[in-house]
Amino acid sequence: MWDTLGLVPPDAVPRSYQDQVKATPQCDSFMHLHLGFDAECVKEDLGIHHIVVNDWDKGVDGEQNVVLISVPSVLSEGLAPPGKHILHAYTPGTEPFGLWDGLDRKSAAYRSLKEERSEVLICNILLVGM
Repeated sequence: MWDTLGLVPPDAVPRSYQDQVKATPQCDSFMHLHLGFDAECVKEDLGIHHIVVNDWDKGVDGEQNVVLISVPSVLSEGLAPPGKHILHAYTPGTEPFGLWDGLDRKSAAYRSLKEERSEVLICNILLVGM
C-alpha cells in the first residue's frame, strides 16, 4: 500500500487515508518455499493447513519461530499429478529484510544465506511428517 499510494492522484484518496498509510509500519519479509513431493510417504489424514510454533515464549512474531504450511492438493487432487502433493511453506512476516539488503541475488553469499535461512522451513516440513 505504501508504493501504491504514489500511483494514485493525491486528490483521489482522502488525506486521512494517506496519513494512515504513511503512519503504518511495514512488517518484516516472508521466506517462502514451494515443493512437490510423493504422497506415498505421508499419512492418509494429512491436513491442508499446519502451523508450527517452535517456542511459544518467543511469540508468533519471533524471528523464524513460526512456519505455516499449506498442502492444497489434499483437497484438490487435480493440483498435482497422481501420487503427488504440492505444498507452500512460509515464515509469516518475520524474516528481517536487513539480512538481505545489498546482496546480489546471483552471488554465492546470497545463495548461502538463502540456504541457511530456508532451513527452518525444511526442518518444520519434516516435523509435521512430509
